[in-house]
Amino acid sequence: MTVLRSAGKNKNNKDKGRNVLLHQCATATLLFGLGAAVGASDLRANELVPPAFEIAQQENDNQDKFLILQTNLHPPYQELQNGLLGGYSISVLNCAFERIGVGYGLAVAPRQRNRDMVRSGRADGFFLARISDFMDEYAVATHPLALEKWVWVSPSSNVVSSKARHLPKPGEFTTIGAILGSNEAEWLSEQGYEDVMRVPSIASLVSQVAAGRVDFALVDKQSFEIARNDLGLGAEQFLVQFERYAPLVVYFSKRYVETYPDLLGKLNNVLEFCETRPMHLEPWERDAIERIQLPIVRQFAKSKDLIRNVRAVLGTEHIPSDQKRVIDEEWTALSRRGLASSMAQNILDNILSDYLQTFKNTAGAQVAEVFVFDLAGQVIGMNRLTSDFDQSDEVQYQMTDSINRDHALIADIRYDASTRTFLSQITVPIIDPESGRTLAALTVGLDVSAALRPES
Repeated sequence: MTVLRSAGKNKNNKDKGRNVLLHQCATATLLFGLGAAVGASDLRANELVPPAFEIAQQENDNQDKFLILQTNLHPPYQELQNGLLGGYSISVLNCAFERIGVGYGLAVAPRQRNRDMVRSGRADGFFLARISDFMDEYAVATHPLALEKWVWVSPSSNVVSSKARHLPKPGEFTTIGAILGSNEAEWLSEQGYEDVMRVPSIASLVSQVAAGRVDFALVDKQSFEIARNDLGLGAEQFLVQFERYAPLVVYFSKRYVETYPDLLGKLNNVLEFCETRPMHLEPWERDAIERIQLPIVRQFAKSKDLIRNVRAVLGTEHIPSDQKRVIDEEWTALSRRGLASSMAQNILDNILSDYLQTFKNTAGAQVAEVFVFDLAGQVIGMNRLTSDFDQSDEVQYQMTDSINRDHALIADIRYDASTRTFLSQITVPIIDPESGRTLAALTVGLDVSAALRPES
């Protein structure tokens, strides 16, 4: 049964601040009741929408947890689609809230206003935001929903090309641009960039760069490409240089988390099932991994100490498929809660895992995880708890075939819940130097936010 209530009479909007939230949105599309969408077909990004909303909310046990999240238009993450608010992050949140059975609403406003409303307690949360110490003072972050690739965009004209070939540094005499109130603008301020030109939209910023009025703009690569195409500008008009990856999260107000302390954990537990779009490695990224990290992984896979420890833990008994499935199910269920099954704990305590932990500590922040699985796809050593036990259904399992002994598999970027980082996994076979046969396979998960920074 669906019950209609006006915004002002919803029993969850107990304070005037919530009503103000609904009324003050510059533009608003509200999604309610486990992902159902309500919107005006003539909604525009810069129009004011009168405060005439109704809430269609599912009657369920989690009704009291109904919340309003603030957001902003930021294609392709949040964008208007036929008058409704959609995009990648919206689809992920719809999936996650439906899985935990909690109704939620969305209100669109400028980025800075969204932050202010959460800080002042007039909103339950907002997205997408980068993780920052400043935000952590008054809000609590979820696991990442998306990964932005920040790039410096500059004109490719001959007038400025000579000075655009390097990345700008704080204090240099150059014009830096960013979107008003954006994650990038905040980061620039923290890094010491002064007199940043802040413009209201990505389209305006790209136009300023194309016209030569901005030397460098720091933007998300996907958003830049969409705006450039919408403006009818060619890729040859710009020089694009990578700066960093930025994980993006939902921030919930501490007040809401204190009121409903179990919701954040439930949401984090299901987000991994709703992330549907891995980021493909660009040619330069794959080349960097092949040139820098892959040789290190190959050398480690050939080390005498690793091979000795692998031999020491390799089992001689074949685990029946039905028993392996039971082990994997228990392992996976407990790992989602940060707990180790008895099998997982035994593996964590073996000498191979100790050796892998030493390698991880030596490698530093660029390596997020390292584990070894045998020819049956079973994890036999790991520096930390993996999300599952059986790797035989994963693409990297092909590395256990001896015909692949000279190959390596470099996977695209995806979010890994067990390490809470965005990873690109390198998998190589571990070869017996005496027989030339494959003993097992080694997977090293690179934290791309650290491994692919320019200074790395």
